[in-house]
Amino acid sequence: MIPLFSWRRIALAVAVACSASVSAAPHITVSTSTTQTDGPLTDQHPTVFSLGKNTYKVSVSGLDGECDATSPSQVKFNTPIPLSCHAESHFEVNIRFAGDYGFYFDPSTHTLSIKREPKKTATVFKRPLPNVQCPVYRGGPVTLTVGEAFADGTLLKEALSGQVVRVRDHQVTLTPASNSGGLILLAPTEREPQAFTYRNANIYFVMVDRFHNGDPSNDHSYGRHADNQQNIGTFHGGDLQGVLEKLAYIQSLGTDVIWLSPIVEQVHGFVGGGSKGAFPFYAYHGYWARDFTQVDQNFGDDAVLKKLVEAAHQRGMKVFLDAVVNHPGYATLADLQQDGIEVVNADALPPQWQDWHPKKGQSWHDFHQAVDYQSANWQHWWGKDWVRAGLPGYDAPGSSDQTLTLAGLPDFKTESTKSVTPPQWLLDNPGTRVKAQDGYTVSDYLLEWQTQWVERFGIDGFRVDTVKHVDGEIWRALKQKASAALASWRQKHQQSGAPFWMMGEVWGHSAYRSPYFDQGFDALINFDLQKQMDKGAYCLSQMEDTYHAYAQTMQNEADFIPVSYMSSHDTELFFSRFKDMAMQRGAANALLLTPGAIQVYYGDEVGRDLGPYGDDFHQGTRSDMVWSRTPKQQRLLAHWRKVAQFRQQHPAVGAGVHRAIAQDNAYVFSRQLGDDTIVVAFVGRTASQP
Repeated sequence: MIPLFSWRRIALAVAVACSASVSAAPHITVSTSTTQTDGPLTDQHPTVFSLGKNTYKVSVSGLDGECDATSPSQVKFNTPIPLSCHAESHFEVNIRFAGDYGFYFDPSTHTLSIKREPKKTATVFKRPLPNVQCPVYRGGPVTLTVGEAFADGTLLKEALSGQVVRVRDHQVTLTPASNSGGLILLAPTEREPQAFTYRNANIYFVMVDRFHNGDPSNDHSYGRHADNQQNIGTFHGGDLQGVLEKLAYIQSLGTDVIWLSPIVEQVHGFVGGGSKGAFPFYAYHGYWARDFTQVDQNFGDDAVLKKLVEAAHQRGMKVFLDAVVNHPGYATLADLQQDGIEVVNADALPPQWQDWHPKKGQSWHDFHQAVDYQSANWQHWWGKDWVRAGLPGYDAPGSSDQTLTLAGLPDFKTESTKSVTPPQWLLDNPGTRVKAQDGYTVSDYLLEWQTQWVERFGIDGFRVDTVKHVDGEIWRALKQKASAALASWRQKHQQSGAPFWMMGEVWGHSAYRSPYFDQGFDALINFDLQKQMDKGAYCLSQMEDTYHAYAQTMQNEADFIPVSYMSSHDTELFFSRFKDMAMQRGAANALLLTPGAIQVYYGDEVGRDLGPYGDDFHQGTRSDMVWSRTPKQQRLLAHWRKVAQFRQQHPAVGAGVHRAIAQDNAYVFSRQLGDDTIVVAFVGRTASQP
């Protein structure tokens, strides 16, 4: 998804939702067409969001009880708003002054009040622990029924403690590991090696710039600057060399696939960050491409990418790139100057436009004052045949998913059948592989540029950005071309492996088989699990309905794979919800044992917390990776590794048939895939911290 660029007017929705697989409870989700954050709506404390000046759409659902209300025509602050228990309540809120706004829920009257908070509270917000009943484990051995999962006499090894026990009368007796949080993982001591399946994949998502700085010499490529303050939206120095140096670490997490944030050349300059333009915002995240055919110099070059892919393959890990086809990046001062697009008043800028800095009383948005957005010379930028944009001579953005401009980004005309030539500045871009091709449409070029990475480096798959904003025929063509490219690369290098794999991001999609799976996608990112993690992290037995539903759907739909997560760059970090290591350990258990593929956001395994973010919350979710760790973080990491490696060794965890095993003293289930069978037990919360 595209990181928020908040100087553009963007509709934002506040929705309260609850999955059908857990008991109904109000849940707030703050989202735009490109970003989302969520939290519970309770009567114990307000749910607080930082909102800029805008009109916001609000919808509320998931309420228990008897209440019926019509949507109000006008919303007043500090005044109770009646809500409905039978259907979603919809209304709009006009925010005239940027700041923190608290949403106060009163269950006794089924009303919601919105109040402006006197000071920032989001930075210190910590949720109370979920109010659910959960057994407590107080130490000592436990006896568990394993049902028909294992025959009597079978020797089982418990993965967290290393204990070996024998099944007698369909039971085993053992003592949970001291730092397990009440979790027990059982599998036979004698077993055949299991083949990899994407249905059990553990995908580690690395935001390259924020992970590890392996080559400080490239930290300020293209004249990019730090801001000498909090560096909220600047490049931090992470690069492909840094990922290469940390491959052993990534592998130790039971990782099957490394998903890299986009590494293609980004726009060189900045835009204003946050609603107030309080910081310079560069394309460190990788979603504002300038040239899709070469590695951004901040991230490295072809040589280090080749080494990274080869080294990952040698360790048995696959490498995915992030494919962005819907849009390029913004027009920044640095790019306009380099490319000679004469739409800027140079007299108002320093000799190197990249060096512009707001004066007293200005913000980082004020560089726009030097840009003439009515100039006819904008035709020399991408051009009207390539993109939609609010510029002279360009087609205006539409209102449909495939014609709107996400966060004000120029929208590629991927549906166009017109032959086009790349803009001259792109053909002249130093180091580019872009070439003019006879008869090529916009989508032809974009597909060629994406497929080149597979042809040249043997990339194993794509995570595809903003799926619903591009026609499905384009995705089918991308899958076909990338698959052929990987097969050709493997033949040339005398290698074999799983077919090319594509997982798509359809904003808000949950764990069901939708028609998007017919567009060339092997899996879709599942936005549903993160909303359910609170209770599951507190008490693993709360996951049973979800586990059963996911596993059953996968058994019924042979080509259905969800990719579930607990944290992401576009929503929130799970650790920031509770700031509690025991909850993070519980969330690790809940995620790593989820049916289907899973995605781990870098730092989940050590409880990485928010970084500085100003008034743009999602910047905080992209904080620097934690390499210097506290004892608690080290213990969490050790636990994570054991559970993740158990998952990797047993494809039944993600791909097997799920069966709950009834008993009074614990939550127990088995998973079976062919000859691979495991049993998981949760005997209750423990008092000890990880």
